[in-house]
Amino acid sequence: MNVFAHFFSHESSQPIPDLLPVIERAINGVEPLLKQTSGYPDDYRAPIQSALEYARALAARLPGPVEINRESYAGDPLVHALFPSIESVTDALSSSLALQNHLREFPADGEVYALMGMRRIEKAVVGMRLTGQMVQHDVMQNMVYFTSHTIESTATSEAQARELVAINFFDRLTGKVAQRIAQRKQEKQALLQEKDILMAQLRAADEHARPALQEQLAHLMSDLQNAIGALELDRYQEDFVAILLEPAQHLSLIQTPIKLDSMGIRRDNTDENHGKTIIFDDLIGYDRRNWTVTMVHCSDLQYEEFSSRLERAYRTLSV
Repeated sequence: MNVFAHFFSHESSQPIPDLLPVIERAINGVEPLLKQTSGYPDDYRAPIQSALEYARALAARLPGPVEINRESYAGDPLVHALFPSIESVTDALSSSLALQNHLREFPADGEVYALMGMRRIEKAVVGMRLTGQMVQHDVMQNMVYFTSHTIESTATSEAQARELVAINFFDRLTGKVAQRIAQRKQEKQALLQEKDILMAQLRAADEHARPALQEQLAHLMSDLQNAIGALELDRYQEDFVAILLEPAQHLSLIQTPIKLDSMGIRRDNTDENHGKTIIFDDLIGYDRRNWTVTMVHCSDLQYEEFSSRLERAYRTLSV
């Protein structure tokens, strides 16, 4: 983290000096043997600097910090929309392993800044709607609610929390480089398995079937040769360029305005009498599912022993 603190605060319009620790971090996460190639580290400097600057800018764009407590649930429409009940606010904070670990490490502080992510779900429900002075029953409506509240990148200040988020974003981007290479390895393995099958078929084939199988094998061997060549270490730099010089294509933040009433029912934007438009920020590409995210601030928290959390969870399940 101390290494990244300098890079996080560095002016993004200037080349980053002494980028080698960050290059090493990225290379070690993809393929440490790349440090033995002739192009290391210079061939990786531009894409890695691009990814680092983008991760820092993306972390700075995150909304918040939003106060998360029982009072904000009653007074902040965003917090009210993110949690189904007042009790769920407390449950989300007390059940967060990252948050509890932070409170155990800094017991005297009780104040935490962090990134909170949730899954936004929308489903059709049957409810009531007030139109003028008339109450309509059995009306199809869309309910918006959030699950899987996750707290990460905890810190004692907003700046430190955003720095941790930037590091996390950077690691995600370099992780996508590793995934791209891993996919080629899987494709190579599939070709090898297909080759074994064709070879077995050739050994058992008669003279009429053999020419077609030999032609298939020739095409497959050509594809296999290309797949093997694509896994040469000096080709990996192309993967860094493809992902890290175009980071917005692989990790992005988009805003989604939704008009909701106090019950979480989506309202038409033309309905001026009901609902409030809330801007949700969605992190796209972090993993297989999208996250609604915001920076949060929590105060007056206390560490809770695991046994106490477990006992409370049992009580909740038994109700």
